[in-house]
Amino acid sequence: MSSKSNFVRSISGICILLFSSLLESKEFDYRFQWLSLPVASLSIEFDELSLAHNDIKPFITNFRLSTQGPLRLYREYSSQGYIKYDADISWDYYLSGNDRGQPEEKHITYFYNMAPKIRKFIDDKGVDPILIDPLLDIGAVDPFTVLTNTIHQLRNEKNCKDLFFVMDGKRRNEVKLLFIDKTENSSSKTRLQGDIYHCQFRLSNRKTEELNKTKKQWPFKKKDKSIDVWFSERLNFAPVKFEFQGPFGKIEGVLTSK
Repeated sequence: MSSKSNFVRSISGICILLFSSLLESKEFDYRFQWLSLPVASLSIEFDELSLAHNDIKPFITNFRLSTQGPLRLYREYSSQGYIKYDADISWDYYLSGNDRGQPEEKHITYFYNMAPKIRKFIDDKGVDPILIDPLLDIGAVDPFTVLTNTIHQLRNEKNCKDLFFVMDGKRRNEVKLLFIDKTENSSSKTRLQGDIYHCQFRLSNRKTEELNKTKKQWPFKKKDKSIDVWFSERLNFAPVKFEFQGPFGKIEGVLTSK
């Protein structure tokens, strides 16, 4: 994953949400904080039909991310994009952003039975995209599909355990999905009653010649490349909390809309 947009993809960059009881709205917001200071905001819009049925994956249609507060002074970043699915054949991942005044743009088509195709790739540092390997990259997905598939698995199996191969045009990563625990929230003061599933996404570079395994990937520390996510069964397995270690300490994201 690219260093600056790794935040987008990881919370992986980061998150899927759905409120089956609130289908009149499709867009939801997350706010991320370091201590009590805001650091980023994320909005995701979902296909309404997928929100209502457990047998349909929660398809993302649009997303927006921007840094805020002190982090914006350290690294000004904003991006927006979409994922468009074409039945059971392929889907397009598009991202357009600006990192410290430099533009970036990515358009990649992913397939269910073949390697992805990079349609457009503009990196803020001017690097070229990696060469697609027709064998190694079969089954590769975009970062948001990792979360889509996780929600789908939780809905159908009440579990989160898998291994994903992510290719974003610049890097290849493995994302190992682990089930941590399940707790019951019985507090009457919150709408998040019912079971809460705690899952963890562990990121690592795939072992290919163009990757440097020791390279730091913003916004993570050198050795801390994992994201903990809590999903609410009451909310049809919408994620309700995110947590990971950033360069300055723990960063936490919570759902704020609706």
